[in-house]
Amino acid sequence: MKKLLVFIGLCIAFFYGNAQNNSYYNRMQHIFGNIDKTKVTTGYLKEFGIRFNEVEAYNGAIASDNLVDKTQWQSLYSSLYTMRVGTVAQNMTNPSTVFNNLKTQQTGTKTYFLAAQYYTYQQYKANAYTNGDVTVSNDRIYDVAGRNPYDTKTVFAVTPLKTQLQGHTFTFKLPSTMVYTNTSAALNQIQIDFGNGSGYQTVALNTAKSVTYTSGGVKTLKYKFVYAGGTTLYSHSKIWVDYIAPQGGPMARFDGAGANTEVITGAVWQGVANAANVTIELAEGHTELTKPLIVVEGFDPDGSFNYRSFIDRDDPGGIEVDINPDPAILYTLNEAIEDEDYDLVFIDFVNGTDFIQRNALVVEAVIDTVNARKTAAGSTEQNVVLGMSMGGLIARYALRDMEIKSETHDTKLYISHDAPHQGANVPLAYQAMVRHLVGEQISIPVFFSIFNINVADISDHIPELEEGLALLQTPAAQQMLVYQLEGTGDGVSVDNSTLFHTFSTGLSNMGYPTQGNIRNIAIANGSECGTPLGFDAYGTLVDVNETIDLPKVVSHMVLPLLNITNPLKYLSSVFSFDTDIKAQFNLRALPNQQSQQIYKGKIFIRKEVLGFIIIHEDLIDEETVNSSSSMLPLDNAGGGVYNIDTFVTLPPEVNAFVLEREFNFIPTFSSLDIGSGTQTINAGDLAKAYSPLSPPPALKNTPFHNFFTNDITSEQHIQFTLNNGNWLMDELRDTSAYFSCASTTCTGTLGLRISGPSQVCTSSSSNYSISSLPSNVTVNWSINPSGGFTITPNGHSVTITPNGLFAGEGVLTASIDTDCNDSVEITKTIQTGAQRPIIYDSNGNQVASFNFPLYTWESITFSTPPGTLEWEWEKVSGNFTLMANNTNYAQVYASQNTSGIVTVRIRDNCGWGPVTFLSLSFGSGGGGFGFRTTSGSSSPSLSLEIIEGDTNPNTSKTATSSSIANEKTKGTYAIMIADMYGATIFKVQQIKQKRVDIKKDKWPKGIYFVRVSNNKGEAQTKGLNL
Repeated sequence: MKKLLVFIGLCIAFFYGNAQNNSYYNRMQHIFGNIDKTKVTTGYLKEFGIRFNEVEAYNGAIASDNLVDKTQWQSLYSSLYTMRVGTVAQNMTNPSTVFNNLKTQQTGTKTYFLAAQYYTYQQYKANAYTNGDVTVSNDRIYDVAGRNPYDTKTVFAVTPLKTQLQGHTFTFKLPSTMVYTNTSAALNQIQIDFGNGSGYQTVALNTAKSVTYTSGGVKTLKYKFVYAGGTTLYSHSKIWVDYIAPQGGPMARFDGAGANTEVITGAVWQGVANAANVTIELAEGHTELTKPLIVVEGFDPDGSFNYRSFIDRDDPGGIEVDINPDPAILYTLNEAIEDEDYDLVFIDFVNGTDFIQRNALVVEAVIDTVNARKTAAGSTEQNVVLGMSMGGLIARYALRDMEIKSETHDTKLYISHDAPHQGANVPLAYQAMVRHLVGEQISIPVFFSIFNINVADISDHIPELEEGLALLQTPAAQQMLVYQLEGTGDGVSVDNSTLFHTFSTGLSNMGYPTQGNIRNIAIANGSECGTPLGFDAYGTLVDVNETIDLPKVVSHMVLPLLNITNPLKYLSSVFSFDTDIKAQFNLRALPNQQSQQIYKGKIFIRKEVLGFIIIHEDLIDEETVNSSSSMLPLDNAGGGVYNIDTFVTLPPEVNAFVLEREFNFIPTFSSLDIGSGTQTINAGDLAKAYSPLSPPPALKNTPFHNFFTNDITSEQHIQFTLNNGNWLMDELRDTSAYFSCASTTCTGTLGLRISGPSQVCTSSSSNYSISSLPSNVTVNWSINPSGGFTITPNGHSVTITPNGLFAGEGVLTASIDTDCNDSVEITKTIQTGAQRPIIYDSNGNQVASFNFPLYTWESITFSTPPGTLEWEWEKVSGNFTLMANNTNYAQVYASQNTSGIVTVRIRDNCGWGPVTFLSLSFGSGGGGFGFRTTSGSSSPSLSLEIIEGDTNPNTSKTATSSSIANEKTKGTYAIMIADMYGATIFKVQQIKQKRVDIKKDKWPKGIYFVRVSNNKGEAQTKGLNL
C-alpha cells in the first residue's frame, strides 16, 4: 500500500498500545543512574538512547551505506530524541510534532519538499574505561572528577519527502522550518546536485528550485551545506523519476498531450459524496467524445496511479505493453486501442480507499457525462467500461445500480481485470505482524534532572505506522480482504464480522449488468491450469532470527507488501541498519482449514556500553496468532500474484530470511466469480483448471460471457501482457476472443469429454461430439485402428462407421488446437461389433488360464459387459464337468489330473460376439511333465521350458538358462500356439529340447494359448498374456 509504512520497522516495537515491558527501563536506570549529566554538553548521549538507525554512519560525509530517505531521516531524529541527558536538549521538539510538520508541508502541493537535520551528540570514548575516565561497579557507571569520557560526533541527513516523481520538470524547496539542528552556527550556503547532469546548484532556503530531467529511473540527489566557521557537511538520497516527455511516451499514441482533466462529483451516499479527476483524451482525428473507453482505477491510497501511469507504463496497470508476437516490431496495447478509434476516459478517484458504493456513484456520474457528450456529438457508439482490480468491482456496481434505478448506461462491454469479486488476499501472517507491532508500548528512560520513566506512544513518534494500520482499516480494504484481523498489540485475533461479508453478499445479490445485451468479460491473471505457487500450504514465508536488525526486515519486506495495491517502483537503496533493535519473527502461509500458529514475533534491545556492559532486554513480549479452522489456504493458490522481487531487491542480510517472495493476491475463483458468490468455495476449487477451452460447469460456473486466464503459471496482478492484450483487442473489436494454452499439464483437470455411444455395430454409424467448446476452437479427429472405420469430421463433432474389417476396441481421439503450439488430446474407447467377455487380474491384465484343485466345485466369474443380453459357455476339451447357465459365471469339477479348454461368448445389441478361450488345469497338471513360459516385455522371444518328472513346473527351480539351452528331454514333444480366435501362429513337432526360443516380436499384444503334448498322449494347455 503506502510507502510511508516502511517506518513500521524502525521504532515499531517501542511505542503505543497495551501492557509495557519495564525491563529495559530498569536496566538503563541501573547502568546510568549515577553519571554526571553536566558533562553531556550537547544534551545527547548515544549509549543512553535507542539507536533506531546507525547514527554513526550519517556523519556529514557521503558513503555507500548512508543514503537517506524519509524513513531514515525520521529514525535518526527519533534516535536523538531518546539520547537526551540533562537539561540542554530537554525541550527538543518531540517526534510527533516534527513528523506531522513534514506531512502537513507536503500534503496538497506539487512542490517537492526537502527536510534536513544537523545535530552534534556525544558518545563514550573507545578507551574511556581503560584510561580511567569512568569507573564501573556492578555494571554501574561513575564519572571521575576532572576527566571527560566523551567524544563529540555529528549527525547530518537531508531527504526529499516524496521519492516517486512523474513527469519531466519538478519544483523542489527546503523551508527553513524543516531544518532541525542544535548548532548556533549560521548556514551560509546550500548546494544540491539533482542528478540531472547539471552538477551542484546553489539553492536558497524557502525558495523554489525548478529542475528538469530528460530521462527516467533512479536519480541520486547530493546535498552540500556550508556553515559559518568552515564546517561543510554532505548527504545524499535517491528518487525515482517516472519520466514522461513533454510530448508523451516515445511509442505512445495516447500521449497525454491533448488530454483534459476535470473534476466530476458523484451522488451522496450515506451523507457523503466523493469525486474523481477524470481525464479525457480523444483518439487521433476526433474533435469530440464519440467512442468512449472508460477506465476505472483500483485501490489507490496516495493517488500516485493516474492517467499517465495508465498510458505510459508497462508494469502492472500500464498499457504501454508490446502485444506484437514479432519481437522485432514494437506495437503496444496503447497504439492498438487508439487504432480502433477509442477515446480514453480515465477515472482517478479523489479518495481511492473510500466505500466501493460511494465511488460507484462517481462512475455513474462520469457515465452520465460521457453519454450526454456523445449525444451532443451525434454519436451512437456504446461505451466500453474497463475496471482494474477494485475498479472492476466499482464499475460492476455502478452499471448494475444504474439498471436497478432504470437509468441507461449505454454500455456494450464491461471488462473486469483481475477484480476481487469474491475477495482479495493479503497473508494473515503479514497482517498479524503489523497489528502486533503497532499496538505495543514500552517504558523509555528519561534522565533530565532525575531519572524517570516515559511510556511513549506511537502517535508521538511514528504517525506513518498509524497510517499503515489505517489503510488496512479503510472501507475499501475491509470490503475486499477475505480474511482479516482485529485488535493490536497482544490483543490481535481473527475478525469474523467484517465489511467484506456484508459487501460481498450485497454484490452477489445485485448480480451483473444485463441492459442492452451488454457483454461481461474478465481477465484473470491466475493460472489456466490451477497451478499453485511454488510453496505448500502452511509453508514458511518469513523466518527472522535475532541476528537481524528490525528495520531491515520491515523496510525491505513489510513496506513493499503493504504497497501491494499500488505497486510503484520502490527504491531499494543501501541504507545503514546497524541498530540496537533486534527482531525475531516467524510468518507462515495459511494451512488448509486448520487452526495453526501462523505468526510469532518479539522485539528486544541488544547493545554494549563501554565494550563490556551488556544490555539485552525484551521490549515487546512474544506474541502469537493462529489461523481459523475455516480458512482456506489462499496464500499459495493460483491467482493474480504479488511478487516482492518485482518492486524491491532484497539485500543479502534480508534475502535469507524472506523464504517466499510471492503470494496469491486475487484468487482465480474470485476474479472469475466462480459460482457468483452463491456457492461454497472449498480447497479443491483453488486448484481447479479454469480454462476458456472448458469453462467450468454449473453450479460453480463463471457469470462472465468470456474470460481469459494465463497459460501455465499465475502472473502479476493487473499486468497487461502479449497474450491478454491481444485477447482484449479482439473483444474491443467486437470479436469473441479465445485464448488457451492448456496442454498435457492440465488436460486431466479440464473436464473435457467426448460424448457418444461406447459401442457401434458393424453395420451402423454413430455421432460423437465435444460440448461447451468455444466456436472458434479447431478439433482434429482420428481413430485407431484407422483402417477399421470411415470417419467424417464436422467441426466439434464426428461420425464414425465401422467397415467390417475390424472387431474389438477402437480409440477415438480429438486433438484440440491451443495457442501455444501445443494441443490437448482427449480419447474415448469404442467397442466395435459385439463385445467379448474378459476377466482381469488385480493388475489390470487379462486372465486366460486357471489352475484348480481336484474334488471341489470351483467358480469362474466374468464382469458383465454393458448391454449384455445372453451368455453362452462351451467345453471344448478336457475330462472335467462344466456347469453353466445363461449367466456371467460357471462352475467346474474334476476328480483326476486333467486340462482342457472352455469358450465363453455373449450376445448384445450387435449380436453374438467373439469367443473368449479359457485354459483350465486340474490337479498336478496332467502327467509326468510340465512346462512354463517366460518373456520380458522388451524381449523379442518367448522361452518355453519343458520340465519332466514329478516336479511342479510352477514352483520348481531349474538350472540357469545357459546350462539348459542344449539339454535333451527323455521323450519327444509337440508345441502348438494359437491366438484368442483359434488361429495357429506357431507349431512344431517331434522336438527333444528342454528349452525352445520362439520369436514373438511380430505378434500383436493379446491372449494366446500354448499346448504342449508328448509321445505318451499326455498334453497340457496354458493361457499366455502378451
